Amino acid sequence: MNDLDVLKEHLRDCKKLAVLGIGNPLRGDDGLGVFIVRNVVRHYRDRYPEQKLNIDREVNNISNRVILINCGTVPENFTDILKEERPDKIVIVDCAMMGERPGTVKLIDVEDIGGVGFSTHTLPLNVIVKYLRRYLDSEIFIVGMEPENLDFGVEGLSERIYRRSLEFTEILIDLIDAILER
Repeated sequence: MNDLDVLKEHLRDCKKLAVLGIGNPLRGDDGLGVFIVRNVVRHYRDRYPEQKLNIDREVNNISNRVILINCGTVPENFTDILKEERPDKIVIVDCAMMGERPGTVKLIDVEDIGGVGFSTHTLPLNVIVKYLRRYLDSEIFIVGMEPENLDFGVEGLSERIYRRSLEFTEILIDLIDAILER
């Protein structure tokens, strides 16, 4: 079973999901988490017009079962929203320096995140996860994608990461659809 199948299995019984996209769009592939969440919002915007979803808004609720958060480089700013929403599952999408081929997507064990280089957060991701675990009874999953280019001042994703991000967006939409259809 690959990592995405494992994630799918864990989300099978999800009652409320929060998806957090993290990254800096001004550092090339570091912005992939933000790119993916914005694309998911764009997908559901037409399907659920009553929700008034907006890709420029940081927090979008598709329904009372799915919340999408564009955290940018400050995921810690959204912990109060997570405490208020109380999702039973949280999926964090970010670029991660894992020493893999660019575009490789892995489910990263939250216990191992100290050994993985993450993007340009104000606070390290392991500190944020510890904080969330202290206040929430949520299962937390980290999906990392190996970047190709993290140069400062480069807007947009590299071609390979762009394609892989679109592929992962479709996978994420399928997972969210399964939750919404229950």
